[in-house]
Amino acid sequence: MPMHVPIKIFCIGQTSVNREEVRRWLDHMEATGYEIPEKEAVTDPALLIALAAKRCYKSFEPGLNPNVTKVRTDLVAYIDNILASGHGSVFEHSVYNFAIEGVSRVFTGEMNRHRAGWAISEGSMRYIRFDKDIPFWMPTSLQENPNDDADLAARKKASRLVFDQAFGQTEKFYSELLRIWDMEEGSHNFHYKKRVTSCLRRIVGMGVATGGVWSGNMRALRHVITMRADEPSAEEEIFYVFSQIAKLMVEREGMLFGDFEQDANGSWKPKYRKV
Repeated sequence: MPMHVPIKIFCIGQTSVNREEVRRWLDHMEATGYEIPEKEAVTDPALLIALAAKRCYKSFEPGLNPNVTKVRTDLVAYIDNILASGHGSVFEHSVYNFAIEGVSRVFTGEMNRHRAGWAISEGSMRYIRFDKDIPFWMPTSLQENPNDDADLAARKKASRLVFDQAFGQTEKFYSELLRIWDMEEGSHNFHYKKRVTSCLRRIVGMGVATGGVWSGNMRALRHVITMRADEPSAEEEIFYVFSQIAKLMVEREGMLFGDFEQDANGSWKPKYRKV
């Protein structure tokens, strides 16, 4: 029986601010009156963006730049003004790191189109050999839904059966190729196994489950959420992933993503679309 797997998203890292070095930097610029907010008041990613933006105009405090006679002290209002003015480049300084598992090559192909602002480390099918099972995620459009009428439910059920049969056949052929090349004997060196694995991956469909690590800066994250957490224009798998990431970012980074709201269709719409 083919292996159905869920898609799982893990937030494994994010930008951290060295407050001691920030203080030394501010003092060097003679911004001695600027008080660095406590950790409880602002997240590190949001603080770094605010610091970068203030450095652009040297607006840490009035008079530091002779052209600046007043400054916003409320960081929520300050960052909202950054969003409203489209000063998006400062959002590139802060990064979130996601490990995403169970996604298909459909998803990774879509994400490769958004490489600007992202670091991508994807599971290698050249080195990672399948064993007995070739896992895959059943598309949302084919999963059971109690609201479906009888005709749609029957079509979905029949389609799921075809998916299982297709992956079952691939597993059978893949196992046969492993047998032909003595891959189950365990007596070959790594170079041999790598070359055979690289060759055999060609019969595996792009629906196969894989995973990796995707690190995106805040500007890139806002862009992909805007583009891909949008129903019905986005491809369903990337919509599924980035709808969850959108929810996570709104909860964790309210200053940076608080302008996103979810509509009745599940799409996430920003107040400030182009930043």
